Amino acid sequence: MQFEQLAEQYTPMIHRIMKKLHIYKNKEDFVQVGMIALWEAHERFDEAKGAFPPYAYSYIQGRMKHALTKEASFSDETVLTGEPVLFEGADPGPSPDEITLIRLCGDRLTGRAKEWYDLAIIKGLTNPDIARKLGVTPAAVRKWQIAAQAALKNQFGGDR
Repeated sequence: MQFEQLAEQYTPMIHRIMKKLHIYKNKEDFVQVGMIALWEAHERFDEAKGAFPPYAYSYIQGRMKHALTKEASFSDETVLTGEPVLFEGADPGPSPDEITLIRLCGDRLTGRAKEWYDLAIIKGLTNPDIARKLGVTPAAVRKWQIAAQAALKNQFGGDR
């Protein structure tokens, strides 16, 4: 069987796995992860050990869980600094006007979202550092980050 046929046949399975794992962001990336996992599963499959569909399902699901873990880890270590990068190697730092704007944006937040903004954006701490400092889980800090980003997006609009 050609991989194109296999991909067409197993695309609904990939989408079911994504739905089961509650993947709602970066869907195209996870479809690609699923397709690569399907190809790897097809290459590594041993007929003597059972049927292909359950093997493919568990292989694809495992790859997607791994990708979710990597994405969460990256999110924990990433901090939005508000500093524009003009070109590689240059670090002019924010201008006084930009610093004022960054602080004003944070003033529009409340509660834990504001606390995250102040620690992450203003002071430059990573999510794990914030979690350790406040004695909470990194997942809680991620929720505050998401709330802050959503509130700012609501306030100022935009696709980012």
